[in-house]
Amino acid sequence: VGCKKTVIPNNVESICASAFSGCKDLTSIVIPNSVTSIGAYAFSGCSGLTSFTIPNSVTSIGAYAFSGCSGLTSFTILNSVTSIGSHAYSSCTGLTSVTISNSVRSIGEYAFSDCSSMTSITIPNSVITIGKYAFASCTGLTSVTISEGVTTIGGFAFEGCSNLTSVFINMKNIRPIIFKGLSGLTSVTIGNAVTSIGEEAFYGCKGLTSVTVGNAVTNIGSSAFEKCSALTSITIGNSVTSIGNSAFKGCSGLTSVTIPNKVMSIGDEVFYGCI
Repeated sequence: VGCKKTVIPNNVESICASAFSGCKDLTSIVIPNSVTSIGAYAFSGCSGLTSFTIPNSVTSIGAYAFSGCSGLTSFTILNSVTSIGSHAYSSCTGLTSVTISNSVRSIGEYAFSDCSSMTSITIPNSVITIGKYAFASCTGLTSVTISEGVTTIGGFAFEGCSNLTSVFINMKNIRPIIFKGLSGLTSVTIGNAVTSIGEEAFYGCKGLTSVTVGNAVTNIGSSAFEKCSALTSITIGNSVTSIGNSAFKGCSGLTSVTIPNKVMSIGDEVFYGCI
C-alpha cells in the first residue's frame, strides 16, 4: 500500500492477476511495449491512479483490471486491444471520457458500470458484442452512439442511466429490454441498418416524445414502446410487416399513427390505452 510509483522492465510480457490491487497511493505507472496482457484485478482499487496509458502491445484487458480506480479521469484504449473484460472499469467514478479504439471487438458485462461521471460514449464499428449491464448506473451519461457493427447488446446494458436523453442506434437488431425504463430518454434515432426492434426495447421510457422507425425495420416486437406515455408521434418505416402485441400499449399521449401498406399483422392490444 506504500507503493507510489513503479517502473516495469522492458522484458515483462504480462501483468498478472491482482499484481497491484489495492495500491491506493500509486499515482502513475509506465507499462512497457513488451506487455501483451493485463490480468484480472491487476490495478483494482488503485484509487490514487490519475493517468494511465496502455501500450499498443496489449491485446486484452482482464476482468476488474481497473475496477475502483476512482482517480482516473480519462482513458484511451489503443489499437491493439481486442477485448475489454467484465467489470474492467466498473466504479471508476472520476472517469469523464473514454476513447475506445477500432480494434475492440467485445465489451464485457458491467465493463463501465457505475462510471457516474462519464457523459458520452461512442461505440466504434469494430465492436460486435456489448455485455449485459455494461454501462449500468452511468448516471452522468447523456448521449450514446451505437454503430452498425454491433450485433449483440446484453440486457439492461444502460439500466439506471437516468440522465440519458439521446440515443442513435444503428445495429441490425435492437435486442429486447436494452433501454427499458430509461425515463429521461427523449430522443431516439433508429438508423437504416436496423431490421428489427426487440420486445420491451423501450418499455417505460416515459420521457420519449417522438420516434422514427427506419425503412429497413420489418418487425416491431411486443411491448417495444409500451408505457411511453409522452410519445405523441411515431413514424413507421415502409418495410414494417408486423407489429407485436402491446407494442404501443399505454402510450396515452399518442395522437396519430400511420401504418404502412406492408403491415400484415397487428398484435393484441397494440394501441390499448392510447386515449
